[in-house]
Amino acid sequence: MRTPARRAAKPPSDARLTRERIVEVALELLATHGAERLSMRSLADALGTAPMSLYRHVRGKDDLLSAIVATVLEGLDFDLPPRGAWTERVAAWMHSLRDHLRRSPPVVSILMQQGHYAPALLRATNTLLAILREAGFEGRDAVRACREVMWSTLGFVSAEIRGPTFSPSFYVQAIRTLDRGDGQPLRSEDVAELVVHMPYLLTRDLDAVFAAIVRHLLAGLAAELAETAAGRRGGRAR
Repeated sequence: MRTPARRAAKPPSDARLTRERIVEVALELLATHGAERLSMRSLADALGTAPMSLYRHVRGKDDLLSAIVATVLEGLDFDLPPRGAWTERVAAWMHSLRDHLRRSPPVVSILMQQGHYAPALLRATNTLLAILREAGFEGRDAVRACREVMWSTLGFVSAEIRGPTFSPSFYVQAIRTLDRGDGQPLRSEDVAELVVHMPYLLTRDLDAVFAAIVRHLLAGLAAELAETAAGRRGGRAR
């Protein structure tokens, strides 16, 4: 009597495969290679399994990227003052978002380039809108102010993690190229102010720059809000 053939056992790596484990390894690959070089095949190789095994847990790369963003942003914690000036609360919101995002540069790239939203980011946007509405912004003005705050923060972090763009070395290299006469379409007067301000351009205090952006943006929004409120009072007086 023939003994029935045994069904091949599932490889241990497949048996332990979960959506959480896939996202964990995908994050490691993102940190090393970036989103462009992350593929289902490279991820399967890193997990010691076949690409088709991944599709039992993620629908494809787009779903994988969404899961990565959701996982990273789920730890987003806004340490906001429970009360006080709305400008202070929004400033705390901006600094908290920046501090969290710059710890995960690949996720910022995914957000900026592919627009994957996550529940945590939607909750963060909801919190910001609530603060702005309580401050006196209404409807379209509240949404516009929210976008200014959100996009200023995301844009700054995106530029920050790219690294050398307009860094001190950028300006030094530009001046050296001019001094060597490499045929660049620049004259000395084109960079006269750069030369004068070079001692300051050689510093790159990003914390101070971001803090100034926050102050200036919120001062402008506060002034606009006050002007709008004055206009409403004037309209009622008439």
